Amino acid sequence: MKYISTVTWRDNTDGHLYAEGEPFPFDGREIPKDRLEALENGRNRAGLRLIRACEVQDEPEEAPKAEAPKKAAAGRKTASAKRTTKK
Repeated sequence: MKYISTVTWRDNTDGHLYAEGEPFPFDGREIPKDRLEALENGRNRAGLRLIRACEVQDEPEEAPKAEAPKKAAAGRKTASAKRTTKK
């Protein structure tokens, strides 16, 4: 399971500064389950929920391509063309 930081905080075990949204751990090492639980549920020195589990997608899906905006019909008159001056 992957984790990300919920706030900006400094890890007291290695001194690494985690920015909000940064993956935890930053170097991919194994973290003991009890430490992960403490960081995730707020039972730590800071008293805050410092990380949360996140789902990892195996392969990023391609974003749907945006369609080009439709052009105005050739027969349409613009607002300025509709104005006529009558005498």
